[in-house]
Amino acid sequence: QDTKEELPETIYQGEPAWKQFVAKNKKMIWAAAGLTVIVTGFLLWLVFSNFVPENEPVSNNVLLKIKGPSQITSGNEGDFSIIYTNAEDADLTNVSLEVLYPGNFKFKSSAPAATNADGRRFNLPILKKGEAAEVKIKGQVVGSSGEIKEIKAKLSYRLSNFNSDFETSDSFTILVLPPNLNVEITGPIDVVSGQDTTFTITYANVSGSAFENLAVIVDYPEGFKWASAAPGASKSNNYWIIPELAVGASGKIEITGSFFSSNATDQLVSVELGQIANNTFVSLINSSTVFKIAAASLSLTLNANPKISVELGGNIEWSLEYGNYGTIGLTNVVIIATLQGTALDLTRLIVRDAIVTNNVITWKSATLSNLGLLLPNQKGKITFSLPVKQSLNTNIKNQVISAGASISAAEMPKSIQVPEVEIKLASSLGLTVSGEYLRGSLPMEVGKPTTYGITFVLSNLSNDLENVEVIASLPQPASAWKNVVVPDSEKSRISYDPGSGKIRWKIDKMAAFVGKFTPALTVSFELEIVPTEADRGKVMDLLSSIQASGRDTFVNQEIFSAKVNDVSTSNIDDDQVNLKGTTVQ
Repeated sequence: QDTKEELPETIYQGEPAWKQFVAKNKKMIWAAAGLTVIVTGFLLWLVFSNFVPENEPVSNNVLLKIKGPSQITSGNEGDFSIIYTNAEDADLTNVSLEVLYPGNFKFKSSAPAATNADGRRFNLPILKKGEAAEVKIKGQVVGSSGEIKEIKAKLSYRLSNFNSDFETSDSFTILVLPPNLNVEITGPIDVVSGQDTTFTITYANVSGSAFENLAVIVDYPEGFKWASAAPGASKSNNYWIIPELAVGASGKIEITGSFFSSNATDQLVSVELGQIANNTFVSLINSSTVFKIAAASLSLTLNANPKISVELGGNIEWSLEYGNYGTIGLTNVVIIATLQGTALDLTRLIVRDAIVTNNVITWKSATLSNLGLLLPNQKGKITFSLPVKQSLNTNIKNQVISAGASISAAEMPKSIQVPEVEIKLASSLGLTVSGEYLRGSLPMEVGKPTTYGITFVLSNLSNDLENVEVIASLPQPASAWKNVVVPDSEKSRISYDPGSGKIRWKIDKMAAFVGKFTPALTVSFELEIVPTEADRGKVMDLLSSIQASGRDTFVNQEIFSAKVNDVSTSNIDDDQVNLKGTTVQ
């Protein structure tokens, strides 16, 4: 022990006292230093964790809300809306939405489109202050009876006057009900625009009871052209009646048609399976699917001039533009155009380098050499002309002239179709004006009255009209209008305005084929003419600028009759007037 006590003094002999102290108390000093660091760090954390700079931004006025069905039958589809509202004093920028779906939730479609295929992320535009926007999502919910499903959404954004990131969230729960029926659409995911595609609708009874009076209704997108179905539709190419569906029974419907999309957008097809009760369809379950449309390498477009409507006696100029946008040359290209419409005058068709069979026109390499080989990026154009008949011999109203076309090649035997072009046949207003001598001085004499009767006869062709009226100018003093109108039923519809000098016959609605299959509209009125000295030796003008007009409700545009420029004593073709003289004596 004596040796151990003397050892430190021997080792540190001659060293300063403070070094000797440190050496003797190293453990105690290190422990004190460590404790000091811990205490200091803790104090700093307390200070800074409770410190908020005066200008630190906060955002509590951006609201996110999920809406949708609170309960849904397993296997059915639901429509969900995620609404976000900006109640801040600044715009929202860098806006994105993240959606977390429950298990067995099948995303079908959305508006706007999601940035990924599973519909979980959305990049959204700037949202102005005080405005709201919405993301609509359609999806299928599958689950056990009584299961609770939860959809979660998180909105991330920045305020335009700050550079900080913010987020807000919401959730929504759905109660899953046991299914009774199943319905589903299956088919190819990727389809070529204009090429026939077949998809299948399958349905089944998964309940413990049979169903009667069921029906399937299919909703096609605007760019879909129906071709066929098996079994055939009960009506309208989209409605099938299922009289009975036994327990465990199932069925299918195969539909063939073409999807058309100029910009390769997705096309949504939806189906409803429901029951008919009291002649009313009640939807029980629905489903949908999205077809992704790809542009065809062999392209064809069909155009017409005029584009919207044409009148009887008119002419339609058609053009077909074709091209090869693939990487290989295409041989033996065939283009077919089919024309439809009872108003077309096929006997006067003007077309070159083609084979014409009734209403079908075919171009092939044998008639048009350019179609023998169509190189990559090579294009061409075909034109033809087809007049419209001068008159109709049918009582069918709201007639349409249409044309469809397709293109194929040896390397692409499955033809590519183009959307059908439709041109509406506009109606035609017919107006005849006649006059006759009634009484008074004849030949006409200065200062003496002569009374003439004027008759308007109005007819209409193939479409219903509205806002129909006839307007005529009376180039005589207001006293010429005697307000004598025949028949009495027209007295309330015809009037004279002395301020403008206009006679107006207001008919309003006029049915199709008035004057063709039903009597024309007729009105007669009297004009009393008293010539002055300035009229001596002249023909007297009775009316001028007479024209009928109306809105064609089918083509939704104004139509006009031919204008009758003037009616005078020289052209009313009255026997007495012609015999005694048409001028003032």
